Order: sequence, then C-alpha cells, then structure tokens
Amino acid sequence: MSAGWNTIESDAGVFTFLIESLGVKNVQFDELLSLDAESLQPLNPIGVIFLFKYPTGEKPQRDKPLDGEFDYSALTPQEEDEPVWFAAQTIQNACGTQALLSVLLNKNKADDGVEIGANLQEFKDFTSAFPSDLRGEALSNSDLIRDTHNSFARSSPFVSDETKVATEDDDVYHFIAYTSINDTLYELDGLQPAPIRHGDKGACPPEIFADSVVPVLQRRIERYPQTEIRFNLLAMCEDRRIQAREIGDQETLMREEQKRREWRWENALRRHNFVGFIGEVMKGVTRGKVKDGGYDKWIEDAKATTTKRMEERRNKGQVGGDEMDVS
Repeated sequence: MSAGWNTIESDAGVFTFLIESLGVKNVQFDELLSLDAESLQPLNPIGVIFLFKYPTGEKPQRDKPLDGEFDYSALTPQEEDEPVWFAAQTIQNACGTQALLSVLLNKNKADDGVEIGANLQEFKDFTSAFPSDLRGEALSNSDLIRDTHNSFARSSPFVSDETKVATEDDDVYHFIAYTSINDTLYELDGLQPAPIRHGDKGACPPEIFADSVVPVLQRRIERYPQTEIRFNLLAMCEDRRIQAREIGDQETLMREEQKRREWRWENALRRHNFVGFIGEVMKGVTRGKVKDGGYDKWIEDAKATTTKRMEERRNKGQVGGDEMDVS
C-alpha cells in the first residue's frame, strides 16, 4: 500500500516551491486579499486556485452544476483544440496539488509560455489517453508528486495521514482551479464529473481571464451565508522577477527576492518537528516557576489566556492565512 497524502496549506510560498520542486519553471503564486478584477489584472494570471469550506452534506450534481455547464465534449479532441486534461479526485488531502496541476497540465510552452518540465510532461503524456477516473488514480499513485506534496506538509507527530470520512459536522476545505483553456473559462473540480464551462466557448481568451473569473467567484461566494469568510484565493502567474529584470525595475525585483527568501525560511520551518525542543523549554520554565513559588498563578493565567484565544478564533473563523475581502 502506498503512503498517504498529508494536508498542505493554502499558501503562495508552499505552492510556488512545490511546483518548482516538480520541475516547473518561471511560474509563481500570489495571494489575493480582495476579490476584484483590479487586484487580479496586474498579475496577468494563467489561473487561480480557490479554497473554500466544502458543504459535506451537499451531494455533487450529476446533471447540471449550480453555476455554469458541464462540458463533457471538452474531454475529447475537438478539431484544432486539444482536449481538457481533467482528473477525478480519488483521495483526500490531494486536492490542493490536483488543483494546481489541473491548470499546469492544460498549458503548453508554445502558446502559454508555461514550461511544466520533464516530470510533469511525462506524467501528462502517460495519462493523456486515460479517462478522468484513471487519471485521478494515476495522480494519487504517483510517488514523485505525492512525495513532493508531502514534503511541504507541516511536521507533526500528532497528525495521521489515514483517510478519515468527513461528516456534516466537520469543517472540510476544498481546492478547485479556474483557468482559460482553448479561449474558454473552465472550472476544474475533481469532485465533479466533468470540467465546468462558464460562458460561451471561445469567449474567454487568456487576456480577459481576470475580468471573466471574478464574477464567477463572486457568485460562488454569494451562495454562502454573509458571516462565512473562510475563503482563500491564489493567483498562478509568471514569475514576477522576469518582467522586473526585463524593464530594470529594481524595487520590484528586490521585493520579490525578499519574498522568496521569506518563503524558503517558512518552508524550512514546516519540515521541522519542534515538539521535543518545546518540551525541554517547558521543563526549564516549570522548574523556574516551582522554584520561585509562582507556579499556580502561572497555570491560571495560562488557562485564561488560552480560553480567550480560542473564543477569538471561533469568532474570527480564519483559515489559510489572511482573510479575503469579498465585499
């Protein structure tokens, strides 16, 4: 039996270095804190990855999605257009990586300028003739993709990678992708039976993707209660250092290089288990508190502080980093 898939964060640094580890070149992710075309357009995105709370009690629609149209014809060759690469999700915790691959494997260097690298090109070629369910199985069983994915999970001795069946009471989060394929706006969700087309075929060339995808995302968010703020949106775009170098924009280049250094540091921390270190620190602090007679007061203050923080987190309902302004 193959190893499981661990949960990874919806984080621009995680996703950027994950795809670079798979061999993708000149592509990065940026987190969006507001949902409007003005924020998305400057990034000239090739796709977006959307994280949202999945309604576990809602059954997937087989005949018609809540928005858009299932496009089964996109899965087969259509004259000059290549078929959409689409995979069914067959395992939990892999949806983040599956969403970003759903964008990348529908791009090519000649038309889109995206170089997916030898590893992903080999995987795409191998699965090109597969139906969507077998593509999902091939993705789930890829040692390279799974091991790369798991290398960006937070290290913790208390997290099991065993599959857990979600109930209606659980908070379950799901990643999906939006991108322009064959000049058409598609939603790629491995839990759906086919790619979902938004708008007419040929009505969304890459140049207007940012303008086209925002109202689709807004309609999806509007289906949730107004109190629901747990959304996260990442834009997949060209490495912003490339243009900065071309036009001599040293300020942007320095800012992007600093961002990369911070991402490397954060990703390095994710790989380390600090439980043992924290345990030794707590032992030393406890000895000191017992020695000076302040142990009991220290415990009561800690309980009060913990209770206050838990209440604040429940009220805030934050997930995946900063909140996204959806007003």
